[in-house]
Amino acid sequence: MKRLRKVAVSLLLALVMVVSVVSTAFAANAKAGTVRVGVGKGDITGPITDISTGYNSLGDLMKGLLTRLNARAFIVETNGVPQVYVSAELVHMTESIKPGVLKELAKRGLTQYNEQNTMLAATHCHSSTSNTSWYALYDLINGVPGYDDESYNVICIGIADAIEEATNDLAPGSVTLSYGDTNINTYNRSLLAARANKNYKTSAKNDTQESWQSVSKEMSLLTFKHDGEGDIGMLSFFPSHGTSNGITNELVAADHKGYAAYYVEQAKGKDYVAAFAQAETGDVSPNEPDKKDVTKAFKRPADVDKTLDVIENQMVDGREEADAALWLQKGGKGVTTINLTKTAATNYSVVDFSDIKVDKKYIGDHYMPYDDIENARTAEPCIGAGIIAGDEEGAPVDNAKEGAVKHTFKKNADGTVTRTKVDFNEIDLSGLEKLFDPLWPYAMKLLKSDEFDEAQMEKVVCLAVGHRGWELTGKPLMQPETPFQIFRIGEVALLASPFELTTEQGRRTKEVVAKTLKKAGVKHVINATYSNAYSQYMVTREEFAEQHYEGSTDLFGPWSGAALTQEFDRLAQDMVAGRASKSTASLRTTAPAALLYTYAAAVPTPVDVNDSGKLVEDVKSSYKRGETVTAVFEAANPRSISDLRIAGDKKLVPDNYTYMKVQKLVNGKWKTVATDNDPYTYTRYHNHVSTYRVNVNWLTKKASKGTYRLVYWGVKKDTLISYHKVVGTSSEFTLV
Repeated sequence: MKRLRKVAVSLLLALVMVVSVVSTAFAANAKAGTVRVGVGKGDITGPITDISTGYNSLGDLMKGLLTRLNARAFIVETNGVPQVYVSAELVHMTESIKPGVLKELAKRGLTQYNEQNTMLAATHCHSSTSNTSWYALYDLINGVPGYDDESYNVICIGIADAIEEATNDLAPGSVTLSYGDTNINTYNRSLLAARANKNYKTSAKNDTQESWQSVSKEMSLLTFKHDGEGDIGMLSFFPSHGTSNGITNELVAADHKGYAAYYVEQAKGKDYVAAFAQAETGDVSPNEPDKKDVTKAFKRPADVDKTLDVIENQMVDGREEADAALWLQKGGKGVTTINLTKTAATNYSVVDFSDIKVDKKYIGDHYMPYDDIENARTAEPCIGAGIIAGDEEGAPVDNAKEGAVKHTFKKNADGTVTRTKVDFNEIDLSGLEKLFDPLWPYAMKLLKSDEFDEAQMEKVVCLAVGHRGWELTGKPLMQPETPFQIFRIGEVALLASPFELTTEQGRRTKEVVAKTLKKAGVKHVINATYSNAYSQYMVTREEFAEQHYEGSTDLFGPWSGAALTQEFDRLAQDMVAGRASKSTASLRTTAPAALLYTYAAAVPTPVDVNDSGKLVEDVKSSYKRGETVTAVFEAANPRSISDLRIAGDKKLVPDNYTYMKVQKLVNGKWKTVATDNDPYTYTRYHNHVSTYRVNVNWLTKKASKGTYRLVYWGVKKDTLISYHKVVGTSSEFTLV
């Protein structure tokens, strides 16, 4: 991919700031005119070993690759002013990534993109890597503490690749909106908390059915077309946690939303780009509840159907979303379709979310009897001790019943309020010890502190992670500064925030904002979550009082849901009035001077001293379809691939690089029929003495009979500055 470069990078960065100011003032006023659209895709697969997994499973590291991670960009340019949305297959769109992407784009001369007109979102796939935040909290809770600059740089480069490709793809075109209710099997993983919401109703006959019915089944789909060419890409929004792959998974993968994208792109062919983004996902699981008890661990497809391999979990759930998107695109009964008009607007604002006065009109009747709604404010971000109960997706701690770890309140007849503190003697605190070790002594000290109790109400504060409460380092563990963004494209509006909204909180926010934007002609509103940063969960006031896992990790206190609605409505009102919204805070644009790095990122990738590429364990001579074929090779350290990609070495690491291949003998020649992006192939690395070995695997369920072989492809580091390509090949085998 050709990069456009200018002579002076500093001049380009200055131009970015100028363009940013001008485009914001312009984009706040919705104007009709000419439209160009473009789509693009970039690989963001960074290190696949020695980096945290996407779950809060301390000590667990990634050990290989199931499917590659991609970023997909969609650009709508109206009257020469672009709006770009990127869906990236990551667990978190940490606050560090957007400034890194904008700097990378500026290096390439793409100065038209800025904070205001660029929306970056994560699919929240828990099988992606972590360790990319400039704040310690999000690097601490995902496996091993620390920042991995190799992973970070690959992600920024890959997202910039997608945006550059979409920019080069821009041509006159149009966008169509389709939306409707689907039959996708998603379930409420926090049903008891959802039941606490005022006006909650159900006609379900049992808990499982109620869990299915109490989450949003609406999918919204944007289809992008070039004039005279037809459909070039789709962008789907549907709420479903990226947890099809379980907590014991150690293979980098794009989870079910990544598989849905892969499936549609394969079905459509050519250079089609399909993305499956998140909506109000906070309490929504793709997994199935226990029919006897909805509070127990949910079951993944392979738990229910024993004929499935665990690597097929993401395929089962992904196929449902892919089929629903293709159904919406065709239209028909139950589908609303709108050809979006040539009108666009953008609004963007950053606020300190830890200290917002909430107008009671955004609270309505959603408050507890003992609340003081006249003085409702958001609070300093704190994690609640209720996390020791874990969640139904398989969190690694399970030391209390969800909702048991909380303070309780009672309003007395004389109007006074009595608070009853949680009794720690009745709760097994070893879960917290596991979760926060080796910081446990400090965590315990804060756990019994009353400093933040008044503002956090029912929450039992475990850790204060904002800019005022962290006693250990004197620095914040996460950013209280929060970005809000609205894209209007014709009759649809995307509401971008960094939170995991629960179903009901998402509904309440959309309801208010839709009413405001209706004045400007907007007919449909979408919660575009996990966008531009990451700030944990966002629940309703009633759900916060229940203090389930989601409420315990709603950082900003009981009024944060109402504050979210208030902030989005502020942006919406400004958009209707044609003015740019003001920011009262700003996000970091550069890394802090002192960062704690992971061990693998802190030291240079070691020189490979083994015979990389050598076959250690060969395949059998024949297999039946449905069996897994495995060959074991001496392996080069796979992190060298990331090093060379960052360095721009296209010779050793071309754009179509793959860690492995499946080749079939066709007319006397070996033809590659699958690579490491195929959902039925996977590589697993393991340490052997001081070097690596790799298992190259192929599940043959969808393969045709014939003669095959497995190929390992690596890059060996010979010295501190020299590398060479290595290839290992298995013996041939037949599939019958």
